[in-house]
Amino acid sequence: MQRLFYPFFLSLSLLFTLNAQLPLFDVTDMQYLGAFRLPAATFGTSSLNYSEGPMEYNPLNHSLFIVGHDHQQAIAEFSVPELVDGDIDALEMGTNLQPFVSHLNAAICGNNQNINQIAGLKLIDNRLFVNAYEYYDADGNVTNTTLIIETPQDLSNSTVRGYFSLQGGAGHTAGWISEVPPPWRNQLGGTHITGNSSGIPIISRCSVGPSAFAFTPDTVEGTCNSIATIKLLDFSLDHPLHDDLSNTSGENALWTHLSRATYGFIVPGTRTYMTVGYSGGHQSGVCYKCTQDNGNTCGGYCPPEAEDYDQYYWLWDVEDLIAVKNGTLAAYAVNPYDYGVLSTPFENTTKEIGGAAFDAATGTLYLSIQKADDAQGTYSNPPVIVAYQVSDPQCVGCCQSEVTIGTGDLFSGMTIFSEDFVRSDAVIEDYFNIRWAANDFIELLPNFEIQLGSDLMIQIQQCPE
Repeated sequence: MQRLFYPFFLSLSLLFTLNAQLPLFDVTDMQYLGAFRLPAATFGTSSLNYSEGPMEYNPLNHSLFIVGHDHQQAIAEFSVPELVDGDIDALEMGTNLQPFVSHLNAAICGNNQNINQIAGLKLIDNRLFVNAYEYYDADGNVTNTTLIIETPQDLSNSTVRGYFSLQGGAGHTAGWISEVPPPWRNQLGGTHITGNSSGIPIISRCSVGPSAFAFTPDTVEGTCNSIATIKLLDFSLDHPLHDDLSNTSGENALWTHLSRATYGFIVPGTRTYMTVGYSGGHQSGVCYKCTQDNGNTCGGYCPPEAEDYDQYYWLWDVEDLIAVKNGTLAAYAVNPYDYGVLSTPFENTTKEIGGAAFDAATGTLYLSIQKADDAQGTYSNPPVIVAYQVSDPQCVGCCQSEVTIGTGDLFSGMTIFSEDFVRSDAVIEDYFNIRWAANDFIELLPNFEIQLGSDLMIQIQQCPE
């Protein structure tokens, strides 16, 4: 490894300036990689027919943990085969690696709040975190949100810790979980984000728009405790993302009674928090228990035109989330900088993205397209998994260098200009300590000036070719 030495003078605004220079993500940057199928057969206690789609990528096996049939709410593991850009008959089929197992009633602390729906899965330090909720929480009094499957490589025999309770309200937090890229962790206050949204019964208990709460799983202790969170994005029925939830104006293309976000994550290398899901009623409005144009009588909210649904996305500037954390912006005052229809192959009449998983090592986003595979037999409708490249692959294991900066009292007041400092994940710990965990040494930063009044020595361990 090569060491480079530069004398520097530090400005506290450096990290924030560098992050602010990151671009906002554009959905047109998503590159379709292909798709694969999953079998409709029964494995263990369930199948993937009528699955609602929450899932997580497992890099150890190049596989997915995914929730099966809505009635059983069980989790299984399937391999990820080669991605194919073709029609349904051309797609490769994943194979079952672990059969479906139900864990909702296996928690050490018991399931005394009737938790019966899984909304999010996340592998963290070789444990599988499971966010779940009560489907019809009429009283809005459920507080339990989270289980931890201690040995996900053995779903059938694992100890299950919990239920834990994420602070912020179950209807606001008990959805997806995603990892915060290192450059944002100090500013957001956690290593992971958990979120949820309305689109399930009893809207008054939910975030009426996608939410985001930062937390650090390393702090989770015991078996059934509260998990501290920091609110970054959150809405309510009093402060919804859009105040015309029935779209009576015919002009609401943002969020209605039929909208639901099912996954959210910060796109690495950008300052975008991306949320995906589905929405409806943007063309024909939203009615309640009405008869649609196809003769169907709805059991709740629906659009008068039965086809008025779309897969959807909402994009948020992370700088706004930081402002919420710092108390300069209300959590319900944040607006997405972009939103709209997210068309993908294989979407059927339901047009729902049921869940997603992101692999930072390859920059791949996997989306679960609900009930999209109707070619495996009568009443069979497992999801089709589509994949997109959304960020550059991360260099995992090849270089995790740290930069040490030592301070002194020489050359006080000098100004140094850098023209060749490499991109890195910088964390300001205090006035005199900066730590870099650099994943690559490819992109060069623009010229910048560093001043402090004390000399600094920076050591960069450069990755080998």
